[in-house]
Amino acid sequence: MKSAKSALVLALGLGACAAPPQTQQPLVQWEEAQPEEKSEAFQALERAVAAAYEREQAMAERVRQLEAANAQLRQALRTLQSQSRVLSARLDSLPRRVKPPRVAANTSTPATTRADMTASVGKSDAFNMYQGALAYYRQEQYDRALVEFDRLLQEAPMSEWSDNAQYWKGECYYGLRKYQQALIEFTKVFAFSNTDKADDAQLKIARCHIVLGERDRALAALRKLLDEYPDSEYVSTARDKIKQLGG
Repeated sequence: MKSAKSALVLALGLGACAAPPQTQQPLVQWEEAQPEEKSEAFQALERAVAAAYEREQAMAERVRQLEAANAQLRQALRTLQSQSRVLSARLDSLPRRVKPPRVAANTSTPATTRADMTASVGKSDAFNMYQGALAYYRQEQYDRALVEFDRLLQEAPMSEWSDNAQYWKGECYYGLRKYQQALIEFTKVFAFSNTDKADDAQLKIARCHIVLGERDRALAALRKLLDEYPDSEYVSTARDKIKQLGG
């Protein structure tokens, strides 16, 4: 009987040792659940990244639209400025009217003629002024040449050398490296109808933009020369400049 009890106790002890611990089952379940939780976290992260990318794309598109609108406004402003310069040049080229002197009441004075009320310059005088101014330019006395060209434009604004005088004013400022002022003076050349200096002025306008670092405006000026003056002697020069600028 005692030996039977001992055998029973021994069997129960061996059975307890052979059974797996109960605490290991929850650990196995947790390890099996981890990949699912990680997958959900990754999916949430992907959704957040996708939403951020969509917002970034929407913002980039809005910036692009604003930049395009801004470019259109700048182009419109440049067009208005160009038109304003041309109108100003036309006004400057018109002969200045001189008011007649007032005549006191009840006095008898001889009638005055138009020639008496305005300064008149003969054709030979205008030519001499032009040649003198041009001589100063060729001697690189640009400031003195500007004075003489201005005098010609004031005293004989409608002479046959007035458009040339206006062009050489631009060359004087170009020689003085005052390129912005030169640009204005070259633009005024177009206010003179039938001038033979139009293509010269157009090329110099492009050169002014080049030295001012305004590549796009220089290309536009060169293309305008090709379009509006296809028979100009400067066509090959304009094409070479366009290639140099990568246009």
